Amino acid sequence: MWGMEDKVVIITGAANGIGRGTAGVFAAEGAQAVLVDIDLELAQRVARDIETKGGRAIALKCDVSRGESVKNMVDEVAQKFGRIDVLHANAAVQTTKPTCEVTEEEWDRMHNVNLKGVFLCCKYVIPIMQKQKKGAVIITSSGHAFATYANCSAYAATKGGELAYMRAVALDYARDGIRVNCVVPGATDTRLVQSYVQESKNPEETLQKLLGSVPMGRLAKPEEIGHAVLFLASDYAAYITGTSLTVDGGILAQA
Repeated sequence: MWGMEDKVVIITGAANGIGRGTAGVFAAEGAQAVLVDIDLELAQRVARDIETKGGRAIALKCDVSRGESVKNMVDEVAQKFGRIDVLHANAAVQTTKPTCEVTEEEWDRMHNVNLKGVFLCCKYVIPIMQKQKKGAVIITSSGHAFATYANCSAYAATKGGELAYMRAVALDYARDGIRVNCVVPGATDTRLVQSYVQESKNPEETLQKLLGSVPMGRLAKPEEIGHAVLFLASDYAAYITGTSLTVDGGILAQA
């Protein structure tokens, strides 16, 4: 139905959360999922789980904040499969602190993984898509790019940067048949959100406040974000580029 049979799909940050959910969604549609993560052992476990369900997946180790690591990963995928059809640039880290308590090292790490990592993946994947005259890039931004809350300034900065970067890249390569968009998740049941809750002074109160902020009254499932990525990668979105798709249970509607 979605035209993903035999498509080669790179998903970064694929060992957990949205990346893991997205990998499962694409594999279920017949795609060759390439699970990229700095935690190779966990990514391999996810790949094996996909294979037991009849899907195709491989796991590769990559530090998206390092150019050499990204280049080597992309070269390996291109050599093994001969093409790259979809890039889901999803890897991210988050530190939750008041602005003046964020260390320079924490700021740099978030920007190196969240923003520089997206740049590096695009830098090395897009030339392969140019040769194919077709490709789709989907970047995982966040509702924090539009409306954030206390103690998330550094993270919000990276997510806002991803939106601005996406728009510019979409213009750079629109005539090459390459579409570039962002998916904008809201509160999703991921390791990042779980850490945010558990590291708060009152985890139960924090969770209830978080759920109370969502008009639909629940966290998104990672696979629900994955289905939005699938749509943006498919030919059903053939005339969509340079924009974002919000999947947040209504949070931004009330901002």
